[in-house]
Amino acid sequence: MPDHSFKRAEFRRNIFAADREGILMDVSMRKIGVLYKKDFMDILKNVSISISCVIPVFFAVLYKYLFSELPMPEGYLLSLILALNLTMGAVMIPATSIAEEKEKHTLRTLMLSNVSGLEFCVSKLLVTSSFMLITNLLIFFIMSVKIAWLPAFIVITVVCAFPVIVLGAVVGLAARDQMTAGVYEIPLMLVFLLPTIFADLNKIAGIIADFTPCHAMVQIVSNLTTGELASTDTLLAAVVVIAWIIVAVAAFVALFRKKGVDN
Repeated sequence: MPDHSFKRAEFRRNIFAADREGILMDVSMRKIGVLYKKDFMDILKNVSISISCVIPVFFAVLYKYLFSELPMPEGYLLSLILALNLTMGAVMIPATSIAEEKEKHTLRTLMLSNVSGLEFCVSKLLVTSSFMLITNLLIFFIMSVKIAWLPAFIVITVVCAFPVIVLGAVVGLAARDQMTAGVYEIPLMLVFLLPTIFADLNKIAGIIADFTPCHAMVQIVSNLTTGELASTDTLLAAVVVIAWIIVAVAAFVALFRKKGVDN
C-alpha cells in the first residue's frame, strides 16, 4: 500500500511539474508525455493485454512455418494475421486499460492531479497506436515479405487501426470495470474479424466484410503486396476507413460529453 501511495505522489509531482514548466494550452503535450510513460508501463504489466499482443505474433510464427509451402498469394498470410491483431489489440488495449483505471480508482487520482479527460484519452490512444505499430512490425518481419513495402505498410496499418482504436476507447468509456469491458469487447471483435475471415467463403460474410475497417485494411494491404495499390478497390476500401473514422470519432465525442471518463 505505501508503495502505491508513493507512486501516486510521484506521478502527481510529475504532472504539476509539467504545468509549472510551461504549457498554457488546454491540452498539455508535456502532461500527455508523462501519462504516456505511465500507461505504457501499466499495459506491459497487464497480463490480459500482453497476451492479446503476443497471440498475433505467435500465430505469425506458426503460420509462417506451417503454411509456407502452400501455394498462396505472398501477402495473404500477412493480411490474415494483421486482421487478427487489429481486432484483438486495437479493441482490447484501450478498452481494458481505461476500464482498469476506473476499477482501481486511479482515474480520480489523475483528475485531482490536474489531468483533463481529453489528455487522459489522447494518451491511451497514443499508447495503443504504439503497441499496434510494434506488433505489426514484428508480424511484417516474421512473415519475410518485401522490405520495399514497409513505408506504405506502416501508413496503411496506422490509419486503418485508428477507427478501431477509438471504438475500443468508446468501449472503455462505456464499461464500469474490466469484466464489463471484456463483455463489450467480444461482440465488437467478432463483428470485425469473422466477416473478414469468411469473406471468400460466404457471400453474406463478404458483403458484411466490405463495410468493416478490418477487411478494408486487409484489402489495401493485399493490393499493396500484389502491386495493385493504385486501384479502385483500394479507393473504395479507403472510403470505408474514412467513414469508420468519422463514425468512431463521433461516437467517442458523444459518449465523452455524456459520461466523461469516470462513472
